[in-house]
Amino acid sequence: MGRDGTHTCRRVAHRAHVTRIIGSAVAACLILAGCSRPGDAEPVPTPAPSTTAAPTPTPSTSTTAPAQAATQKVVFGDPWSRNQHRVHAVVESALSIVNATTKGQTILVAIFSLTSPEATDAFIRAHQRGVHVQVVLNAVIANKPQVRRLRAALGTRRSARSWVVVRGGDVRMHSKFLLTSGRGKPPVVWVSSGNFTNADGRDQANAALITRGDRQLYDFLATQFDLLSHSVNDPAQLGRSATTATSVVQAYPLPEGGAANDPVLRFLSDVSCRHGTDQTTIRLAQLLFRSERGYLVPRLRQLQADGCRVLLIGHMRGFSKDVQQALTKPGSGRIDLRSTQGTILHLKVTTIDGWNTAGQRIRTALVGTHNLSGRALADMPGQGMNDELTQVTTNAGVVRSFDTWIDDLIRDHSAPVRYR
Repeated sequence: MGRDGTHTCRRVAHRAHVTRIIGSAVAACLILAGCSRPGDAEPVPTPAPSTTAAPTPTPSTSTTAPAQAATQKVVFGDPWSRNQHRVHAVVESALSIVNATTKGQTILVAIFSLTSPEATDAFIRAHQRGVHVQVVLNAVIANKPQVRRLRAALGTRRSARSWVVVRGGDVRMHSKFLLTSGRGKPPVVWVSSGNFTNADGRDQANAALITRGDRQLYDFLATQFDLLSHSVNDPAQLGRSATTATSVVQAYPLPEGGAANDPVLRFLSDVSCRHGTDQTTIRLAQLLFRSERGYLVPRLRQLQADGCRVLLIGHMRGFSKDVQQALTKPGSGRIDLRSTQGTILHLKVTTIDGWNTAGQRIRTALVGTHNLSGRALADMPGQGMNDELTQVTTNAGVVRSFDTWIDDLIRDHSAPVRYR
């Protein structure tokens, strides 16, 4: 598939609770896509907030007959492009969803930053045509001009059909998702690494994963939206997880952080680097890689030493110096760390293309808003904690799109990081 292509595919899967995890990836171009069709999934009620952080399960790959169609597509924003639609593809994908809503539908929006006049206009127009538009925002942007415009148009009364509230509770709301439902239309879930800002296209490489028709995923995030809008700050309530027809979704912060609860470390745990003469490839595209998540470095170097091909690209202003040195120092398992050139890589993606320890073929991606920092995982003394999301998909077209995009970034827009 070319960088400007679109993939449409369908995958059969049913809901299952499996204890191992696989997959994750990175992003930034126009629209590359994949779709999945779930299998015979029993109706699942909206998950109640859990009292413990559940281990992340893995989507099933059963081939039973489908009960309903669900699709997934990934959209990349390409800041290196001269085509402004490619540059702003992530925000435009969200606005396309908003503009397609009709009277009586509901839009739920949780966003870290909102400075785009086009986004504000789209939400106001939706409200004016009878759509219920409900928005929760990070507190730091509460007085931005576009937020003031949106608040004036939608109001702040939660008893009304439309409203805007600021996330309280002393938690930085870093989640970024948009949900639509109602009027007999399939639910739509948009989860992004980027915000509703022009800078997120112009100055950053971002991606959004769009899922249509997965009611379980919608219900999970609608419940999370309710927690955020009510300023819940208890990690035991916020740190929920669920397995749906298309995804494994985990919300943060967790009650406890560290290696034992790290979703990326768990994601990389069940990997076999060699299968006959074939080699497993692990790709990571990350904005941040901080010292408090440094325990991931030995695992990455061990995978490289065991014969995996480990590709890691990031924005080095977001990588701690000790992490850079630990990844690139000479010796067994040295990582060929790459830094993006000319713009910021804002992705939070890990993918696996290869085999697990049982010899099964796996192609999976872990995406969302979750950076490799301490506060993205749990409460950090002196730093605080974030609302975050990770979403694991085994949709082959989506994972392939992430892999292609990361490979293109490494080839066309990166330089090696030298050991110092």
